[in-house]
Amino acid sequence: MSLLTQSGLIMTAYLAAGRVGAVATCLFLEISPWETLIIAMLIDLFQIPIYGLALETSKRHMLLPERFQKWIKKKSEKFKTRIQEKRFWQSVLRYQPVALVVVSIVPFRGFGVLSACILAVMLGYGRIHGTILIMAGSFIGSVVSVGAIFFPGRFFGIL
Repeated sequence: MSLLTQSGLIMTAYLAAGRVGAVATCLFLEISPWETLIIAMLIDLFQIPIYGLALETSKRHMLLPERFQKWIKKKSEKFKTRIQEKRFWQSVLRYQPVALVVVSIVPFRGFGVLSACILAVMLGYGRIHGTILIMAGSFIGSVVSVGAIFFPGRFFGIL
């Protein structure tokens, strides 16, 4: 099977079923688990700038009525002061990077990298720091997906 056909099948499976679909297709096409891991990471890495650019552009050009902007600013300032006053919220805020990694681990279509990009923008992470955290979660999720499909498939003789 040609490389173009294989890459078309992998991308189609990715678009249909997300990271798990791409990993399963790679393994069924008898691509090694290491190469499958690299392919899954590259697919996720390719998405981050696209989603990030779309989110940053929409954030800059969002036109809201002035009254609504004042209301949002007032609510956000009230929320920030409430967080600074209570110790519980300060301890929870320390785990923001962990939350971003956990969200990017999720292997279902539309929940992993896209949701992690949205969360990174909402939490105010920069491009580099957010990308590193999202890719760490993507790596963990890819390893889990490859392991969950490869080892049982090999045990049952499917792969």
